[in-house]
Amino acid sequence: MQVAPSAPRSALWPVFVAYVVAFFLVLIASALYLLVPAVGRAGWDPARIADEAASFAFSAPGLLGAALVSAVVLALVTLVTARLMGGGVASRLSAGPTRARPAGVAAAVVGLAGLSLACGSAAQLAGLGKAGVTESIAQALRSSNPLRIALAVLCIGIAPAFAEEGFFRGLMQTRLRARWRRWPAIVVTALAFGAFHVDPVQGTEAFIAGIFFGWVVDRFGGIRPSIAAHAFNNAMFVVFASLAASDEPGTRLVTVGILVGGLVVCAGAAALIRSRHAVRGDVTASISAS
Repeated sequence: MQVAPSAPRSALWPVFVAYVVAFFLVLIASALYLLVPAVGRAGWDPARIADEAASFAFSAPGLLGAALVSAVVLALVTLVTARLMGGGVASRLSAGPTRARPAGVAAAVVGLAGLSLACGSAAQLAGLGKAGVTESIAQALRSSNPLRIALAVLCIGIAPAFAEEGFFRGLMQTRLRARWRRWPAIVVTALAFGAFHVDPVQGTEAFIAGIFFGWVVDRFGGIRPSIAAHAFNNAMFVVFASLAASDEPGTRLVTVGILVGGLVVCAGAAALIRSRHAVRGDVTASISAS
């Protein structure tokens, strides 16, 4: 009796190399985007370049442009890596149709919104609300006009959602999942996602969100629902930050935000589980009928 050879195991080193390459390319591209205008404004005066770069970095054009540049670089690294790995890019990134119904996608969107509300409120309660990149973006967007809000939705909401979900949940988690169990693959990907943001406050929130994204992708078999949730969540942040009249929420309001966010996350998770069970039931029924 001849034993069939086992399928070769997927190598993990390409995604980790791609991660390091993406990390440094994003840093370099963002730094160049901020430095080039600063050099012109400083009149090539070395003593003024650092101040001009810092001023531009915390302005709305600087933050929006850097976010878009980072998303483009990350997307290019993702596509090149997926192509070099062989096979179809869409299948390599788990970007094809998923098992999610519209209700499942809606549950992912609502669940992430609640999670973000809870995390943001917890950061405020811990005294971290004034720290980090997220607060800098909110300050720069405050009282924006409609055109700037639309640009911010594109640069901070839509572009990063496609780029980050494509790389982390599509390229990295899919590859890790082929070798590891569900939760190790999800957690390691979420850790890499959090570290990619560099900033401690934003990175911690990204790690928590990454756990949720990873779970959604694993349950539905693709990144489309996580892209929808990611883009919607970022876009809502842009809109609320742009229209906010004050950045000083009271302690009671923050506590309510944590509670409401937690309840929304639980409701979204329950809806996700029920949605997946419904899909399994439909599949079983169709198999029995055939």
